[in-house]
Amino acid sequence: MKMSGWFLTLYLTCLPSCVVLSMKRILVNYSSQNLSSVPTDLGSSTEDLDLSLNHIQTLKRQDFHTTPRLHLLNVSWNELQHVDVYTFNSTPALQILDLSHNKLQNLSGQMYLLHAGHLCFLDLSSNMFTVMALGREFVTLEHLRWLGLSAARIYNTDLTNISNLTLTTLLINASGTELYEESSLTSVRAEKAVIVLSNSQIDGQMAADAFMSFKELQFTNVRNETLFLEDLHHRGSVRTVSLEISQVESSWEVLTVLMNTVLMSSVQRLSLSDVTITSMRNNSDVILEHTLDHLSVTRASVTTFLFNQEELYDFFINMPARNLSITQTPIVHITCPASVSKIIVLDLSDCALTEKVFSRGPDQECTTLTRLDTLILKANNLRHLKPLTSRIHLMSSLTHADFSQNSLTYTPEQGTCVWPPKITRLDLSSNNFKQNIFTCLPTSVQILHLQNNQITTVPADVPLLDALSVLDLTANRLLDLPSCLSYPNLQTLLVRSNSLHAPTPDALRTCPRLKALDASRNPFICTCALREFAALVNNKATRHPALILERWPDAYVCSYPESWSNSTLQDFHLPEVSCNAWLLSVSILIPTITLVIAVSLFCNKLDVPWYLKMIWKWTRAKHHALVWQERAEDMEGIRFHAFLSYSQKNSEWVKGQLLPKLESGGLRVCHHERDFVPGKTIVQNILRCVEHSRRSIFVLSSHFVQSEWCHYELYFANHQKVTRGSDSIILLLLEPLPSYLIPSKYCQLKSMMSRRTYLEWPQEGAKQTLFWVNLRAALQANLPVPSERDDQTF
Repeated sequence: MKMSGWFLTLYLTCLPSCVVLSMKRILVNYSSQNLSSVPTDLGSSTEDLDLSLNHIQTLKRQDFHTTPRLHLLNVSWNELQHVDVYTFNSTPALQILDLSHNKLQNLSGQMYLLHAGHLCFLDLSSNMFTVMALGREFVTLEHLRWLGLSAARIYNTDLTNISNLTLTTLLINASGTELYEESSLTSVRAEKAVIVLSNSQIDGQMAADAFMSFKELQFTNVRNETLFLEDLHHRGSVRTVSLEISQVESSWEVLTVLMNTVLMSSVQRLSLSDVTITSMRNNSDVILEHTLDHLSVTRASVTTFLFNQEELYDFFINMPARNLSITQTPIVHITCPASVSKIIVLDLSDCALTEKVFSRGPDQECTTLTRLDTLILKANNLRHLKPLTSRIHLMSSLTHADFSQNSLTYTPEQGTCVWPPKITRLDLSSNNFKQNIFTCLPTSVQILHLQNNQITTVPADVPLLDALSVLDLTANRLLDLPSCLSYPNLQTLLVRSNSLHAPTPDALRTCPRLKALDASRNPFICTCALREFAALVNNKATRHPALILERWPDAYVCSYPESWSNSTLQDFHLPEVSCNAWLLSVSILIPTITLVIAVSLFCNKLDVPWYLKMIWKWTRAKHHALVWQERAEDMEGIRFHAFLSYSQKNSEWVKGQLLPKLESGGLRVCHHERDFVPGKTIVQNILRCVEHSRRSIFVLSSHFVQSEWCHYELYFANHQKVTRGSDSIILLLLEPLPSYLIPSKYCQLKSMMSRRTYLEWPQEGAKQTLFWVNLRAALQANLPVPSERDDQTF
């Protein structure tokens, strides 16, 4: 646990270039291996090496002679007492070295640094140095930007040998320091200093020098005292503009005094992190005469069980700061400022707030946050959007709102949403919104983030959003591209990772100002229906550079059928003949007619028609015999040509096309909405309908395999075919249904689809006539006329 914090610091506080290099490398990890020396089998390709948390006492000159590319070395938390002067003679690329938390004793004798001139990060803190007297070897570290030190005594000449360096960060771990001489830190040139306090009298003088020397300061290990901030606002030579205080354990009284002290100084940015408040009594009122540019509170908690929460909330919300951030803190509410607030940016992320935030009462909304420009309520407990808009609608200057990573929903029952008039950027990502959200959006919005919700379609009859230029619908459940009729000025559309199988290209033609489109990572079904869309986007990507097609072409891949699986849309093409019914018919009929004429002439010569005529008569005789047998036995009690099973979500197609086409041809179809007997259970009705129907038609779709009742109907019909024969079940495929979409409980359906021929509903109108002819032919039969007694018993 100790090691992880320091090692994270190593990566995040060094020079940016060092960080970038480190993040791209693979770490060779020998941490916590109970080693007493450096392993001898290190490869020549080793670049980053972690030897922390072992028992190594010495680094020898030959330890790293096989690792000339070594860039990072972590030997912290060992028992290191000696480093040979030539240890790093073979590692010219070494830039990051962590020797903290060891037993090194002479800070002025670190001669190995003479051979490590490219170091940008060096941590020597938490060793056994008596005096912080840096030797001449530190002068050679021209590239050093991050330095960590500690010692029992610090004198004003100890840091002279790094006065020629310009550091980014200086770490002084004073937790074990007993003596500090005035002005010891003033000779150091660094943008930021991180000081671990000793919680003793030396903290005040050390802090005084630090405030005069460093633009950015961070104090850690604060234990219920403010000596290091004493008389800060009376000092005239304070250089610090950014102050961070972390690992704080204090009473509420001391903490408010601390913040007021900083507020009265020249410090512009104050950050408090990992704060533990041990007592909630006797707070100081916030001082309003001065203004902070930024106040940040992160990971704060109160150990007192009972306290006045409103007192805590009022102190922070009334703080005169332009940017206020309270994050990763379990606050459940925040009050409204007592007067017009100076806050411009308010970040309340990762808390426990509800949509009652800022409210003063049932009929009173907050009227004092009129200067607020940005409001961030990400990752809270927000659930209902309309009440939330009521909390913020009086924030007349608000332009950016972030409500992402909550559980927000919107339904018309919540009421009409009321938004501030100037919102231009709205983030509603990672919530539970459906398509109703489009009726509850501010008309002024320009950038709208709705990724990772449950939106299946963008309604066409939504209010006009004339200003919308960026619409992000990534990771939803869209089945087709949204039209731009309600967003005429849309420039960027992101629909990545949705459910676009065969998007219609007409939607793109309604977006005249579209400049960037990302429709990648969708499960495209590469059939004739997709051909026009693929051609359109390919044309725009190659011939219209004004439109940027994000991630084209590699992320636009066919998922079905198998013949085109993993092919890009750029490579997808189908010949015209395979998608044009008339052309296909002509191409088949001409060779067929030619072949028939040729075969007829040949057969006539061999007297084949006579043999065929005999076979035809025999076949008709067998056919009549089978029909007679069916009428006599199997047709007893049959009242319907077919029983119809389908998902309720496909009812529009069934009622609008299937039923009229079948019943207009004289077929009797058992339809549950009409023919189920009231008073009987659904299972009883299903059994009776299957038993009294000659055939069972199953309308298959993705919704069918999700219906529990459809599962039962298929199960009963499958058992009924034992007495009726295999022809008693007709499978009608309404849309492509890959086997991986069929749940395991439909094992019988998978088996039937792999063995039997099924009817597929064609989208093209020219093919539908043949579809109806084949279906009626499969169902046609002369059923016995039901008697009045049969009607009564049924």
